[in-house]
Amino acid sequence: MDFNRSVSRPLSQLGSSFMENEDELQLMGWNLTPEDLTHIPEHWLSYPEVRSLYHYILAFAYTILFCLGVIGNGLVLWIFCVSKPLRTPSNLFVLNLALCDFSMVLVLPILIYDSIDHKYPGHLQCQIFALCGSISGIGAGATNAAIAYDRY
Repeated sequence: MDFNRSVSRPLSQLGSSFMENEDELQLMGWNLTPEDLTHIPEHWLSYPEVRSLYHYILAFAYTILFCLGVIGNGLVLWIFCVSKPLRTPSNLFVLNLALCDFSMVLVLPILIYDSIDHKYPGHLQCQIFALCGSISGIGAGATNAAIAYDRY
């Protein structure tokens, strides 16, 4: 791989929002090892690195979503476990939706780590993130469809 890539578009077309200083232009993937670069499509390596401020804003937003998701879904799970009258067949769908959302929220620390540290978390962590996200996302979608069918 060529680590001394040049930008495929002129700097004037990139816009100043991507760069902190034009003299310090770094392309995406500058901090990756050659082994990690094999997992990144070549297309994305031709764009400039996003400013650190945007990474920290994302980390802050992910942290808020993580806290709200853990508290909210945890409350739903706890209330369902301690309250016998809520244990109806229709409410089992809500419990399943809370479990799917809870499992989706539990992978947010990977995104927080990636945003703060600016490092590729590794191929295994990316595969785990994708697996958890797809299973919980498909489960939440199917549960929403079941809730809609049940209420119809």
